Amino acid sequence: MKKVILLIALFVMSIQPAIATGYDEANWFATVDVEQVRTKILPLLAKNKHANVKINLDEHLPDGLVKLTLYGHSEQEDDLGLVAVGDFTGFDLNEYVNGLMYWVEPEEEVTFNLIESEYHAGQMIQHFSFSDGENTKSIYSTQLSDELIVISVELDEVKQWANGAYNDFQMNQSGLVSLSVNIESAMAHMGADLSSNTGPFNSVVVSKIKQFSASIYDVGEGLSIEGALGTADAATAKQLEQVVNGLIAMNALSNLDQKNPIVAALVASLAIINQGNELIISTELPYNLIPVMDVD
Repeated sequence: MKKVILLIALFVMSIQPAIATGYDEANWFATVDVEQVRTKILPLLAKNKHANVKINLDEHLPDGLVKLTLYGHSEQEDDLGLVAVGDFTGFDLNEYVNGLMYWVEPEEEVTFNLIESEYHAGQMIQHFSFSDGENTKSIYSTQLSDELIVISVELDEVKQWANGAYNDFQMNQSGLVSLSVNIESAMAHMGADLSSNTGPFNSVVVSKIKQFSASIYDVGEGLSIEGALGTADAATAKQLEQVVNGLIAMNALSNLDQKNPIVAALVASLAIINQGNELIISTELPYNLIPVMDVD
């Protein structure tokens, strides 16, 4: 957990001041159904013989947390928002985060402090400072109800939630884990220049991938894993299909799936569907294989 806090700290410190656009204009979303992960995945990971660390979400996340969504904005912005859904009756963010600080070594100088509170549209908005000893960033939060908390690096974005500009319908439609990314925008957001890249991203086919989405769903006996690649045209989608089929063929020649039950299960249930400009890839992973996954 200490590493998680430090990664969050570094990520927040990397964010530069920006003009907030809004949840409805985000170019990427990542949603985790925490309740399903708690009940279906963690008990299996606890049995994993390869795991060298005890995984216990209940020790680090609020008891009532059900679903968590992160989202960000276009290539012209550096922004981050978080929406938490669950039972937050009596929850206090300042008390909760500072309660986790025992994981941080004193020499790391990570602090989280409540600066001020203000009311907007009938909602209390709290202004926090997050520091790593060298840089300090502002974080804003509001608890819209006993079931919904919003956190952002932009005050205007939190005010938009308080104004009722958005709702949480999108978070309530995800599977176990879901991710949606506008590839073209996200790559520019990270400062990547595809035209000068000499690696795999310089591929003509890869450069035509515009959108990526993926979801993991509980299907009773295991997890259904689905991914979709949105491309510039149908010809690119066809090329991608050929590339994926080629990788499958190479795997078959290497006999890797015979040595690895996880790979064998994923390949056995793999399905590829071409839908014009979009390529749908799906597979399944039985729950009984999770305890043998290499999670180191």
